[in-house]
Amino acid sequence: MLLTIILPVYNERKNLESNFMKIYKEAGALGNLEIILAEDGSTDGTREIARRFSKMNGVILLSSEKRLGKGGAIREAAKVAHGDVIGYMDIDLAVPPRYIKSAVMHVEEGNKVVIGSRYVSGSQTSRYLSRLILSLSYNAMLFLFFGSRVRDHQCGFKFFDGKYFKQKMKQSHDSKWFFDSELLILAQRDGIRPYELPVQWKEQKTSTFRYSDILLFVKAMLKLRFGSHGRSLALHSAGSNANPQD
Repeated sequence: MLLTIILPVYNERKNLESNFMKIYKEAGALGNLEIILAEDGSTDGTREIARRFSKMNGVILLSSEKRLGKGGAIREAAKVAHGDVIGYMDIDLAVPPRYIKSAVMHVEEGNKVVIGSRYVSGSQTSRYLSRLILSLSYNAMLFLFFGSRVRDHQCGFKFFDGKYFKQKMKQSHDSKWFFDSELLILAQRDGIRPYELPVQWKEQKTSTFRYSDILLFVKAMLKLRFGSHGRSLALHSAGSNANPQD
């Protein structure tokens, strides 16, 4: 089994420097490993640090001169990924790398989509109340608009069957923050029940999310929902049996 982990990084110099080896060691203990550093037009020295890590065995650097967005950077990485299991995670380690082993195990057991979840039994979450309210509201909107039964769409820790992931990335449209919600909606349209893995999650002060990004989420959601593609997704997912775990 080859595991590919995609690490999208944009102006993450400090996080990349301190956290990359933690991921490399944890994931490397599972066997064959490929790590793709999807550097997205950084201006703070992230690229130079990523270039240094790319000299290590199994590490690939994809660097963009212009900003692609998180979804765009991961989409480019998906094109060159070889893993039987492919995942992506945030370099700030809001979800600790010890959960990689469990995520991979669940994919190997037949779950095509395994996502870290902050809202299922067994999870431990530490975050600001305002952000919690926004997150819960966002998940509720996805239920209303698309019939999505996933409890946590936005946790930046997701693993997939490799072939299925590459296929869905070709079918998805959004290149910003909404892209992984779109992936989960696509999966439910296929009748796939994303497995929500309870994780320990702690809000990081270095998060690149801004409240202005809420407008981007809403715009992308409306575009997907009321376009012909979105109407199809809503009809399929609303009738799916993709119920979350208790």
